[in-house]
Amino acid sequence: MENGHTQGADGRKARADSQDSQNSQTALEFIDSQLQLEADAREALPYAFDHCTQPLGPLRQNLYSCLTCNPPPKSSSDPYTPAGVCYSCSIACHGEHELVELFNRRNFTCDCGTTRLPATSPCTLRINPATGIKGPVHSQPAAPDNTYNQNFRNRFCGCGELYDPHTEKGTMFQCLGLANESEGGCGEDWWHPECILGNTRDTSSKGNSKVEPVSEQEPDATTSEDNNGNQEGESELEQLPQGFPQEDDFETLICYKCCDANPWIKRYAGSTGFLPPVSKTGGMTEAERGSQLLKWADEYHEAGEKTQEELRASRAQPEINGRDHSLQTTSAKEPVHENGNPISNTEGKAATHQGESAVLTRSLSSLKRPAEAEDEDHSSPQHKKTKRNNVNHCYYETLPQPPSEAFSLFLKEDFRDHFCRCPKCYPDIGKHRQLLEEEDSYEPRMSEDDGEGEGSVGTRSLLDRGEAALNNVDRVRAIEGVMVYNHLKDKVKSFLQPFAESGQAVGADDIKAYFEKLRGDEQAIKGAATAGSSGSGDGDNRREQSGLVSHLYSIVMAPSTMRIIAIALTALGPCVSALGSTSYNGLAKTPQMGWDNWNAYGCDIDADTLLETAEKMVDFGFRDLGYKYVILDDCWSNHQRSPNGSLVANATKFPDGIKAVADKIHDMGLLFGMYSSAGLYTCAQYPASLGHEAQDAQTFADWGVDYLKYDNCYNQGQEGTSKLTFDRYNTMSQALNKTGRPMFYSMCNWGRDYPWNWAQTMANSWRISGDVYDSFDRPDDRCPCTTYDCPLPGFHCSIMNIIGKVAPIVDKGQPGGWNDLDALEVGNGGMSDDEYKAHFSMWALVKSPLIMGTNIPKMTAATYSILANPAVIAINQDSAGMPAYRVWNRAADPDDFDQGEISLWVGTLAGGDYVVGLLNAGNTPLQMNATLEEIFVDKRTTAGGSTKGPLPSSNGWDLYDLWANRMDDITANSIIMGNATVNGTIKDTSNSTTLYNATEMAYADGVKKNNTALLGVKTSSVPPMGTIQAMVPSHGIALYRLRKQEAESMKKRDEL
Repeated sequence: MENGHTQGADGRKARADSQDSQNSQTALEFIDSQLQLEADAREALPYAFDHCTQPLGPLRQNLYSCLTCNPPPKSSSDPYTPAGVCYSCSIACHGEHELVELFNRRNFTCDCGTTRLPATSPCTLRINPATGIKGPVHSQPAAPDNTYNQNFRNRFCGCGELYDPHTEKGTMFQCLGLANESEGGCGEDWWHPECILGNTRDTSSKGNSKVEPVSEQEPDATTSEDNNGNQEGESELEQLPQGFPQEDDFETLICYKCCDANPWIKRYAGSTGFLPPVSKTGGMTEAERGSQLLKWADEYHEAGEKTQEELRASRAQPEINGRDHSLQTTSAKEPVHENGNPISNTEGKAATHQGESAVLTRSLSSLKRPAEAEDEDHSSPQHKKTKRNNVNHCYYETLPQPPSEAFSLFLKEDFRDHFCRCPKCYPDIGKHRQLLEEEDSYEPRMSEDDGEGEGSVGTRSLLDRGEAALNNVDRVRAIEGVMVYNHLKDKVKSFLQPFAESGQAVGADDIKAYFEKLRGDEQAIKGAATAGSSGSGDGDNRREQSGLVSHLYSIVMAPSTMRIIAIALTALGPCVSALGSTSYNGLAKTPQMGWDNWNAYGCDIDADTLLETAEKMVDFGFRDLGYKYVILDDCWSNHQRSPNGSLVANATKFPDGIKAVADKIHDMGLLFGMYSSAGLYTCAQYPASLGHEAQDAQTFADWGVDYLKYDNCYNQGQEGTSKLTFDRYNTMSQALNKTGRPMFYSMCNWGRDYPWNWAQTMANSWRISGDVYDSFDRPDDRCPCTTYDCPLPGFHCSIMNIIGKVAPIVDKGQPGGWNDLDALEVGNGGMSDDEYKAHFSMWALVKSPLIMGTNIPKMTAATYSILANPAVIAINQDSAGMPAYRVWNRAADPDDFDQGEISLWVGTLAGGDYVVGLLNAGNTPLQMNATLEEIFVDKRTTAGGSTKGPLPSSNGWDLYDLWANRMDDITANSIIMGNATVNGTIKDTSNSTTLYNATEMAYADGVKKNNTALLGVKTSSVPPMGTIQAMVPSHGIALYRLRKQEAESMKKRDEL
């Protein structure tokens, strides 16, 4: 080899030997090398880049402009179509292009895949509506509300310089952006400190961030290194120019352009929360600038000495929006020292930078406005904030006039607390949400996250769910998980078989316990690992496998690998339920239960009615059955918001306020819910939350709200596509989460735009139809649709109408997010007892929320015994979280409304049980039959059509009637009338067949302990391949829990 190059045959042999050496890498070494590559990639790109943010709508997010796709013209006057792409698209779709990082911009929707970018650069991260799979997406309409500025051309600051990251040094500051370029502002531009002051970057003596490259030579005196290795000249290069505030003195700034576009804000300069004005004094020397600032300081002192009457008289200028915005300058005075002696011109010119800055700092920091002086003398800091928010006191009118010169405004950390929020002032502030609350920026998930919640939810097949989750796992971890599975699959089959036969869910704890048991031969494993590391054994292959086995066992306990193994297990049989909740906020592991006032009271609701109902819920045992939420529906507020924009409770209905009601409900061990709408008004035309999401969410949190029912009235036409509706409801979802208080989020958008397809990631339940009506099956033109894909949901929808709509989409409900069939009508008088039983049973079967809607203090014994049936509630609250589905639906004898059908419903329960419902919506009682083959139709074959082994239909099954233990009227009346101590009765439920206390023992635990109140009454058994037969009343239901019979061998063993 010469000079690094091989020659001739020897060279070829050397290359071959080298290749063989590389190929001798063990599997363990390969995995380790891949893990290192993955770690290096994560360090360079810490965030995942697999999702475009466009479906999320307008966000404050990190943006990039692609100069390759949209090269800017040479002249700024030439037409140009700017575009911004999100972080993920900047890597996945434009990774090899020339990009400009724009950093955070608010209210921006990613432009990737739209008409703002060429079709040759499509978005590969979004779903193509034509194909239903990811990418390529192009030529879609761009978001109309996006705004752009010169940054998208790679020009920044008022100087408009091209940004070169290789030569640019120093600090640039982003304007808060109160106006776009079209409005005369900067549109959140980034500014050089010297340009804020009006200096040119070439002439500014300090803080010049444009630094020429340093040649490689010995350091001279100006760049000598100190003992720490730092160059002494470095700090001077980064020093801010004179007149520019120090970075620790302010949080953000509003540039002179945005101030001129919003002249009302200038008057806050120098007041509490704001630094004195920083003038755009282009061309001034440092001494002249210092004199100007000192002149302003004297003017503010002079203004502070005026009386309020003098201030008002001096402001006799034209008004804008009812307030004085004139920008007159008060009389000038000679600059003075702090001691009052005048500063001579010679002194000003000769002053050093540090000395002059000190004088200015002392002078400007001593300023006091009239209102501030009063606060200092008489008020605490909290009182200051209160005075700013006092609707009867306009703090703004006490502020003196600002200078007429153009200046920038620097804001302190607490500036938001010091805006005047009186009725005149608030509209100006309210236009700019960044002035009202601190902004959060969207960040993609970290690349090392396991991706919980990122996968597909609500898909029809569990295998589809597993594959979707698998797609979101890092490649190396996926490889590791599959290697573990392939190596151990024969042993895993024996572990999985009992779950396959029983239908019980396999969870992460089950998998972990099994593998810990599998690792039980510790000495053998340790020996294998030792042999692999010491080189002993029957050859290299054996040593490699021993080391690999040890490595596989070491990684099998990693959470991400557990997930892969669990996903792989789904291919072995029909046994596996979802491995965990997909709840976006940790709530709704089972459907919510509670009471809502609307069906019984409508708008006629007040604090006394609400609290009386809550007390009865406790006394009647409903709380301990799981009915936790007390939900206050529409009509609770005033017809107008407060002057500061907050919702206000009606003082007549709620004299002590909402929080007092919530506190009392919490003291009863219940949870409190409220109502609003994703529109301008609620359905009863009270103020709603569209455009006020953050403010209202915080109000609800401050009041102690645990649940929000969010309606769909007066939505300003923001529906018609899933994207529009998602964005509108997601805004409130994010606002609720940002409060830090857990709040159950119940979407009430009537099924518009198919929420079951997208709401799982931002809500806990979603309505699937128009409002329910207290009728079993009467058709009503106001509820015109009979299928789920309904363009006009309407209202007055019967029980059977809603059941027909949910049947095709039952699988969309799952732990964390549920199909909501609307509140229960049980007890409201429009249906028969059998119809109410069927209504309650079907809501429980399909895992709809169980929200009572009757007058609880006045309920009858029959109503109580339906709503308080623990055997049916246990089906709804089953821990597997799998809604029952309709196996068949057939025509039956029509009733007076020309309606008639019968149907079979089957659901999988935890622990291997099943639930079967035989629904007779016909006109006459019928004997209904269902074979085990029909009941277990989904268990016949796998997706590939092969037999799965012993079918559930080949077993015998015991039938437990879930209505046979219904409470008798005497007992129910005794509870309602208060003659029976419910708490005392419920506490002793070990032998009760009608009462249950889920507060003391969860439903899942009660079923495992074979609690008789939860199992129902065993009425018969069905032999293998047998048939269930039941006489079902007209408009009624037969409801059974099926439990597999024990084998004879098991019975004999137990007897022994």
